[in-house]
Amino acid sequence: MDCAVFKSGVLVAAALAASAFAQTTLHTTTTLVVVPTLVQTSGKELVFSPKADDFVLTDNGVPQKVTLEEESSRPLSLVVLMQTGGIARGQFENYVHLDSMIADILGKAPNVVSIVNFDSEPEAASPFTSDVVEWKDAIDHPDQGNSGAAILDSIGFGLDLLRKQPQGNRRAILLISQEHDNGSKAKVKDIVRELGETNTAIYSMTFSSKKTAMKQAFKDPALNKPITVGDGQYQAYFDLSMPLNLAISEMRRNLSAEVANLSGGETSGFTSRGDLDTALGVMTNHIRNSYILSFYPTSTEPGLHTLEVRLAHHPELLVSARKNYWAVDSARTEPKH
Repeated sequence: MDCAVFKSGVLVAAALAASAFAQTTLHTTTTLVVVPTLVQTSGKELVFSPKADDFVLTDNGVPQKVTLEEESSRPLSLVVLMQTGGIARGQFENYVHLDSMIADILGKAPNVVSIVNFDSEPEAASPFTSDVVEWKDAIDHPDQGNSGAAILDSIGFGLDLLRKQPQGNRRAILLISQEHDNGSKAKVKDIVRELGETNTAIYSMTFSSKKTAMKQAFKDPALNKPITVGDGQYQAYFDLSMPLNLAISEMRRNLSAEVANLSGGETSGFTSRGDLDTALGVMTNHIRNSYILSFYPTSTEPGLHTLEVRLAHHPELLVSARKNYWAVDSARTEPKH
């Protein structure tokens, strides 16, 4: 198998700016909106007691009639976006055995997954499958990409893949990447709109590009050529100028986390294989134990709708759910750029 066939991408991005959405004209129809919802105690323990009539869901402040679906009634279509370009090369050792972690998330058929590697652009995707083992080598030992990290473009690529999946499936993206985008051509407002249109949740696993670069700068001989110390009798391999410059460079916003939170997904950071394993384990537990709420909107207002979910009689419990959806149909006028 040619591992280069699908250098997977990792995506990410989001920033809400009202003016960004104002330039889109939409005509809406009433379509089902799916809202995965997690209920936890203040100590982050999962709660399973609430019933459908315990949930209060508002669409632009207006209460909606909510249906509580069985998790098994909606198969999961998952796209895994793996950054392989830029500083992600320093994370390849943490990707080992990622195949088994993805298999745990996926569960059994008819749930399916597609793997996409990305650098300055997303690469061809693996076919959707219920058998992660067939892509084991390419997942655990990805090919090195170029210097880019086009997160937004990769998310858009993943959303296009999910559009072709059965309409009734739950849709999710697992993004494994650095925090900020580097090189995407896609617009944030377009990605936010597509997330809302497709009922897609993003789960973001981010590593610090700064910490990864510093780690590489200290241990990689190719980046740290010997420097002469004293009278030339000694050599050192730690050129402090590189990690120092990295440490004091301007920090960028964590777009991956913003996109995940906006979509109703989750975000976690990792610095080691153990961190990644733990974070994916928690995410798997949450995906499998989320309530699947759905409703038919009563509003015909076009554009971005704000959602809020709470429990009527249990204010002490924590409720996590997607924050918006985008009302749209085939008569939509495409957004102006």
